[in-house]
Amino acid sequence: MGSRSRSAESGHAIAETRAAFVAALERGDAQGVAAVYTDAATLIPPAAGLVQGREAIEAFWREGIESGITNAELESLELVPHGGLTHEIGRYALRLDPADGEAVVDRGTYLVLLARQSDGSWRRVIEMFSPNAPPTGDTLT
Repeated sequence: MGSRSRSAESGHAIAETRAAFVAALERGDAQGVAAVYTDAATLIPPAAGLVQGREAIEAFWREGIESGITNAELESLELVPHGGLTHEIGRYALRLDPADGEAVVDRGTYLVLLARQSDGSWRRVIEMFSPNAPPTGDTLT
């Protein structure tokens, strides 16, 4: 198989990982969200300390879901392979529908480092995201 075929195959598998992340967030499944990370992954959220390990990452996203995350969009802008690793840069939008307030949308950028697993799937090793501005009351898409 040529490198172009492997690259397309990897891109498809990474897109599946991205879709699994979004679907899990939208169904309120913190364990499903955490499943796209490696056991020793690190999440670097804005204005917070490092979140290390899949269990801590699951707790982070559970808190987000309980705070009202109901919808997510991820737009990949760049995928660059580095052997068994790939970095992805993109844009995100998270819709929060808090129980005690108006819905807001948090838009920003993200950087993810993914590692190819022995089964050919890809999992997040390191993720960092940053909002562009304070969340607004606009809508997704």
